[in-house]
This record gives sequence, C-alpha cells and structure tokens, in this order.
Amino acid sequence: MFPAARLPRLEGISSAALMMRPTPELAALLRRTADRLQAQHWGFWDREYCWRDSTRCNCGLLVREALGWNQQQLSLHIHRGTWRTIAQTAYRTAAFVLRDPWQARCQATGLRLGYVFEKMAELGFDRPEDFAALEELSDPVILARLAEKGVEPVRRDHALHVALYMRELADWIEEQLQAQAQLSHLTQPLPKAKATEVAVRQPLRLR
Repeated sequence: MFPAARLPRLEGISSAALMMRPTPELAALLRRTADRLQAQHWGFWDREYCWRDSTRCNCGLLVREALGWNQQQLSLHIHRGTWRTIAQTAYRTAAFVLRDPWQARCQATGLRLGYVFEKMAELGFDRPEDFAALEELSDPVILARLAEKGVEPVRRDHALHVALYMRELADWIEEQLQAQAQLSHLTQPLPKAKATEVAVRQPLRLR
C-alpha cells in the first residue's frame, strides 16, 4: 500500500515542519505516546524510556504505540542503523514508493521491515526527515513554540521533554488541519445565483 497523496502546503509556514503530512490519526498517536511517556505507565511496554535503544527511543515508542507491539515484536534488526538511516533506505521520497531494505523481518511476527514504514507513512510519517526530527527533537517550528512556553533547551533523551515535544507537534498538526479545512471552505466555488424571475405584466388595455 502506498502513502496517501500529500496535502497542499500552506504559505507562510516553515517548510521544515511541513515535511510531515498532517493527519488526525498522527496527532492522536502522538498524544497517546506522550501520555505514556509522561505517566511512566507502559501497559504492554515492559521497560522505561531509553533514547539509545531503538525499541524504546522517541521513534521506537511511537512506532510501538502505532502498531500495538512490544519490544520483542519490534526487534527488526534495527541495529543495522538508526531510525533515520533505515528510513532513508526504506523510502524513495520522490516517487513516494517504499522498498524493503535487506528483506529484514521481525523475529517475532515475521513481518518485513517495510511494513513498519508503510504503516507509519499511512499515518503521515512519510519522509526520512520525519523520523530524524522526532528522534533528535529538532524541528525549529516546534522548538520555537516550546521556547515561547519556557521549555528550552530541549533534550532529545529526556522523557518529559519528548512528551512535551510530541504534544506540541500534535497541536501544530491539528492547527494545520484546521487551517486547511478553512482554506478549502474559502476556495469552494460559490453557488450559482438563480436567475431573477421578472414578472411580466400584461399590457394595459383601454376600453
């Protein structure tokens, strides 16, 4: 399955943040993951957050929440690279086509690595830069928004900072969706006015 067509970009907003395709599903996913991080209540997750572990890092936890997998189910030979480098291999950005790097498969489910990226692309994570920005907490638009709220500097390996970043990103996504809906409404063609019915008077007859 290929990623959905990308939505048109809005003018006046940083292109760095707009690499991510805003979807309501992605906003909800970010909020759920942030809630788990901040509450330190893992449910099916059996260990605490760890930035250096690809199954418990920023992207790893988001993917696990998206797929409902535990740590073992996400053991996708990720040691061959980081989420950023593997995403760069998995995506052919120009054509929005996914390919399966190394035919790597999950040890528990047998699913190929490409399946993970296909599912994330459906949610809106459809470029390598999306993974890189989340892993490093580096999107300048989100960082600026956090700074306005007094959250700076942001540490990429601090669970609370990751949760705050994810929530701010979810807020940004929802704002983009709202702006796109308003723009779509404004660009709708106006309904054609009905032709004014002109009453035809009968000529006055003099007797």
